[in-house]
Amino acid sequence: MEKKTIEKQTVLMYSTTTTLATLMSDAGEIPREIESKARELGLEITAPPVWQYVGVDGKPDTRFNMDICLPVNGAKGNAGKFRFVELPEINCITEIHKGSWYKLADTYNQVFGEMSRKGIVPAGASREVYHTCDFENEANNVTEIQVIIQ
Repeated sequence: MEKKTIEKQTVLMYSTTTTLATLMSDAGEIPREIESKARELGLEITAPPVWQYVGVDGKPDTRFNMDICLPVNGAKGNAGKFRFVELPEINCITEIHKGSWYKLADTYNQVFGEMSRKGIVPAGASREVYHTCDFENEANNVTEIQVIIQ
């Protein structure tokens, strides 16, 4: 667990509401479509995909806001069903999760437990940065969890 400041970044974003139970089906093909749109617009992808969550409480049926973001080198062209946004600079607690996304909750529980023990207050939002995505061998996935703090 590490405290970091993440600089602001321009992203191509898709926003929706979802639940933990329906997150993957609600996301559907959006990650592929957003990358395709960035390439169509001639944008350089500057960092791994970032998914931002606001209002998650750990319960499978609670609705929350989800932003699927792709960092790009600028905002130009018609984004279609996506939009250009500048994600603000954040202070966060980070932890690297290696392996299946179905076990992300275990890592989140460890992070929130450690934050509680140290008196660090979460701000109600988090991000996941997908450094390595391997859909054939989930053990190879590398996801950086960023819990935004006050």
